Amino acid sequence: MPLIRSLWLRLWLCLACIQMGLPAHAAPALSDRPMRAGFGLVVKFDQGQPMAQLDLLPELGVRWVRDAVQWVDMEPRAGEYKPFPPAFSQRLQRYRQQGIGVIYMLGYANGKAYPATKEAPRAPIDPEALGRYAAHVTGLLKAAGVDFAVQVWNEPHNFQILKMVGGAWNGRPPSPWVDHYVDMLRAVSEHVQKKAPGTPVITSEDVLVNHYWFAQHPRLPQGFKGIGLHAYANESSSGPEVVAPYADSEWARPFQLVDRDRAFATAIDRLKRHTRKHTGVEPEVWITEWGFKVDGRFAGGRVTEELVAAFLPRAYVLAEAAGVKVLCWFSMQDANDGAYGLIDRAGRQRPAFRTYVAMSRIVGDLRLTRRLSPGGQQTRGTQAYLFEHGSRRTLMVWSADNASRTLPLDPAWSATRILDAYGEPVKLDAREDVRQAELGAAPIYIELGAGGTPRWPPRAGD
Repeated sequence: MPLIRSLWLRLWLCLACIQMGLPAHAAPALSDRPMRAGFGLVVKFDQGQPMAQLDLLPELGVRWVRDAVQWVDMEPRAGEYKPFPPAFSQRLQRYRQQGIGVIYMLGYANGKAYPATKEAPRAPIDPEALGRYAAHVTGLLKAAGVDFAVQVWNEPHNFQILKMVGGAWNGRPPSPWVDHYVDMLRAVSEHVQKKAPGTPVITSEDVLVNHYWFAQHPRLPQGFKGIGLHAYANESSSGPEVVAPYADSEWARPFQLVDRDRAFATAIDRLKRHTRKHTGVEPEVWITEWGFKVDGRFAGGRVTEELVAAFLPRAYVLAEAAGVKVLCWFSMQDANDGAYGLIDRAGRQRPAFRTYVAMSRIVGDLRLTRRLSPGGQQTRGTQAYLFEHGSRRTLMVWSADNASRTLPLDPAWSATRILDAYGEPVKLDAREDVRQAELGAAPIYIELGAGGTPRWPPRAGD
């Protein structure tokens, strides 16, 4: 009987909580750090981006950048290592002053110092040579006083390694390029950890399934945990909530990379579980590229500048909710890759620059504590996340499928202010009996009064 009474009491409490719009039990916070801790950006100073734009990084609230010098410039002859070029040293100094960490990309093939021969056709991408170079770079970065991580290559299936070594683009065995790349990871890890123990060493790939092959490779260094993911969507994706692969992608077999709804959150969760299973360690996911090209295609048609501006804050919230260490938006300025930049080649700041600044100002110092919207609807419908710190509480809400919707403004929220994605006040209907906000692709921020977790779904009135 005591057990039955206890179960009935728990059921009564759950029903009472549901009636009041409260959680049945205190769920753990999604994140215990300020949002801006994960704010990263791919810079393009080596492709013509003006150095004067360094002054814009604090306005954006960036905490990590991906930047580098090419291997051939740092080691023009075997074993003859150079200091960083003056321009890069200047950037490092500014990064340190601004509290910005550096994700240093190791690449590309160094045929000048290690020319290919008949006996050694892969000399320009030799793992041990790359490892020694990584040790040199690690020493320089450590001396510069910046926080840093080391990324091994950039999309090895796209850039040189697959072409030079051979195999399938999707890593399916036999793929000698995967073996070679894992040997690179091992060599770099060993040299870097000797020089600066604890330095993050991360992979790099935009094909999600290749991270699965890396994680279960028998020669992967023991304890290796750094996943460097490029999380681009494709033309069938409606926004950052929907990843490129389908649940049953032939090229991904025997792995299932996503659930049926192709939600970003479950893709990250599946990748983490697979990595834990095969490495025995908790992985760190670093998204070192994620963006949308202006005038590219997506499920709704053409990608406009305004749509990119709407997608950007959504992507950062999704990444933080999934436990991603850093998200580097691609990129700060247009360069060789096309119109991905927050800034175009003429120096004009696109709308996405403004939504980045607004996101940083409004929720950058807050912690992402709750997802309030229904758990089973991550790629469609209204999405709502709660940010908190001290007495400050802010809701961020948007329409995941970009459809127009109406959001009732619950009187219990004690909303003090509503801002659009650009940080501008939202004008509501002047009638006193109308308390609702319009939703679409771009998120809105609802600043709340003091209180507990806001009830969801919201009620228009009591």
